[in-house]
Amino acid sequence: MSDIIKYHNDFNKIQLPSFNELEQNLLCAIFLQIKEKGHKETIKFPVLELKKIALQGNLKDNEHFKSLMKNLFYKFFKADFTILIKDEKGRTGETFVNLFEKVTFWNSDKLLEEIEIKVNEDFSYLVNSLTKEFTSFELAEFVALSGKYTKTLYRLLKQYRTTGKAYFEWSEFKRIIDIPETYRQSEIDKWILKPAIKELTKEKNLFDQIRVPFKNLTFKKKKIKSRGRGGKVVGIEFTFKPENITIQKIENEIIKNASDEDKILMTCNNLCQSKIRFKYEEKIYQSNSFDFYDFTFNAVELQEDELGNLISYNTKIWKCNDKEQFFKMIKTFTSNIY
Repeated sequence: MSDIIKYHNDFNKIQLPSFNELEQNLLCAIFLQIKEKGHKETIKFPVLELKKIALQGNLKDNEHFKSLMKNLFYKFFKADFTILIKDEKGRTGETFVNLFEKVTFWNSDKLLEEIEIKVNEDFSYLVNSLTKEFTSFELAEFVALSGKYTKTLYRLLKQYRTTGKAYFEWSEFKRIIDIPETYRQSEIDKWILKPAIKELTKEKNLFDQIRVPFKNLTFKKKKIKSRGRGGKVVGIEFTFKPENITIQKIENEIIKNASDEDKILMTCNNLCQSKIRFKYEEKIYQSNSFDFYDFTFNAVELQEDELGNLISYNTKIWKCNDKEQFFKMIKTFTSNIY
């Protein structure tokens, strides 16, 4: 899951119609499979990694998985892929095509075994020959994020990861993020921007490394005078600490050279300080506290209410017999971040 997603920056301009969190995860996992594979031949790849993401370990639920994948491609074929063209008369035209020319599901004994994709030549550059103007990020970090708006904003900001500053025209930003037209400014702030900023500045543990997707991330709206109170919003600017590749390599080297005990201790601290959620034995938990020397871990079980919100239901305490068992348990939790 440490694989790097990479695509041309133009993909960030495309609105993904009503894509939820899971569908965005799966799409990025597909991008990983078709990256730099060209467009002349069809691309075949097994579905095991996609199943792990879609079914969160329950690989037997094949019909549910097929339904998820068919719905994903149905939505993706509705996405607004538009290119501008000119003819010999000087006229300008808009052509609507799609990244995928065709998608085939191959079944064996009624089980979805393989997916075959043909990339459209007109949009091949989005996933091929990526030497400049590209966006890249780790699939694991993307999957670990919560919230469909959070994931889209994450992709947009990763394009500016080395500058730490990104500006968008307001109407274009709302289109790409897929913000409902009925939302007022206060609702956009409350339900979309503030939760996304909170999630993108939260510490996360990946591969025994403590990370923050975007440090010091803030936003500021650009306004012009108008009849309404507070002015008319015409743009939005995000600022954050730019990625320093050299510093990151040093930090990763320190973590890599740490003892197993130090790594587990850092992991436990991150899980509990950030209240990270994980799935275990078909239940969802939120990390709470731990005792490193007593080999215990405390979490709160979460269940959905009638509105689909996850609320506290019960407290769970795991008690291990020794250090080896405790280490194994923590690694299990971190491999199933929800």
